[in-house]
Amino acid sequence: MDLASRSLRQSHAKTVIEAIKNKLFSLEFIEQHKKGKNDFIRNRKLNFVNLVLFILQRGKSSLQRELEKYFAFVERGREITASALTHARKKLRPEVFISLNNALVESFYQTGNSTFTDGIRRILAVDGSRLELPDNKEVVEEFGRANKQPDAKPLGIVSALFDVVNKVVLDSSINPANSSENHLAFYHLGRVRQGDLVILDRGYKCLWLMLGIVQKGADYLIRLPVNAFKEVELFEKSEEMEAVVTLHPTPKVIQQCLDLGIEAMPLKVRLVKVILDTGGKELLVTSLIDSMMYPVTIFQELYTLRWGVEEEYKTMKSVLEVEQFSGKSPHAVRQEFHAAIFLSNLQAVISREKDVQERIEKKTEGRKYEYQENRTSALFFVKEGLIALFTGASLIQVLTHLKEKIIKNILPIRPGRCYERRFTRYKLPKFSSNKRALA
Repeated sequence: MDLASRSLRQSHAKTVIEAIKNKLFSLEFIEQHKKGKNDFIRNRKLNFVNLVLFILQRGKSSLQRELEKYFAFVERGREITASALTHARKKLRPEVFISLNNALVESFYQTGNSTFTDGIRRILAVDGSRLELPDNKEVVEEFGRANKQPDAKPLGIVSALFDVVNKVVLDSSINPANSSENHLAFYHLGRVRQGDLVILDRGYKCLWLMLGIVQKGADYLIRLPVNAFKEVELFEKSEEMEAVVTLHPTPKVIQQCLDLGIEAMPLKVRLVKVILDTGGKELLVTSLIDSMMYPVTIFQELYTLRWGVEEEYKTMKSVLEVEQFSGKSPHAVRQEFHAAIFLSNLQAVISREKDVQERIEKKTEGRKYEYQENRTSALFFVKEGLIALFTGASLIQVLTHLKEKIIKNILPIRPGRCYERRFTRYKLPKFSSNKRALA
């Protein structure tokens, strides 16, 4: 039973991008996402659309160099200073990139060819990560530091709801360093649909969170530590590979449910043991009770899919270099974080095009491994072609050119790769406001 391949969608990138363009150039959309009623009303060099596209596509060299490159492409002869950019971006609400991403996600799932079976709509994962932030007073006041030491690095906690099969971020947030990742996960449930499967790591072992997911009509699969519940301790000591038990909410859990608007009730769950290739053992809890439809043998591979959200964070940090913020205010931090999410999703949508997938399959037919796009290269191509995608005369022509590049740059998918994970005390790298002089 390959649940992953059955949750794969084939997108219509042209339709998705047109939906985004309609939003971006809409007067109503501009009104909703500017800070003041008198902002962006004059025909200035750095208008609303130019500002949004610049933030989305800018590289990591100096701001002035990036501005010169951008306006050399869109409007030759116009000169914009870095200080003018700083002034203009204060007028732009960070929510603009959240709204554009919501439009992208909605269009992607409406236009894609549904291949859902076995009662599962989408395979999603939730996880959080730490993000190093610029070291200035405003940022520290809003987000806090890594610890209570006065010289500790400014830190934000980001959280994402990620479609691990289609590589699309459905929802994301950037939050203060002391935020509860469990509560951040709960807030993502507004984007979860009936029939979705949500996979979580053992840090999310909350009964109230399981209840919240089930009451959305969705399912969950969560890794558990042995001491998560007394029922889990008994199951771990037994010879059984699976068991159906009922978890009862404690007074503390009941209060948490009341605070979050969740109905507190006993919850029937299925406990599963997974034996790893190393001989180790993992304990999982799931709402997928039906052992005929969901045999024990599927859960190791199913839980492993959660690693996709970890890879997404790796891409965000190492490829998109999201921690290299050009702006130093909380406002700019939020803009650039959500812009990076949107850019990553746009690349995923283009790579999910039916003809891209079919041509990659045909190109690699007979080879030992299946192949997929090289995400690093694909992100670079999409970023490079972003202005033409949204302002060019021929969207089809630009898309065709991008897809050709993506198809030429592919990598094998090597299943079963496993490296020993080293657990070390978390150390933040030294933050530097210095950017590379060259892109």
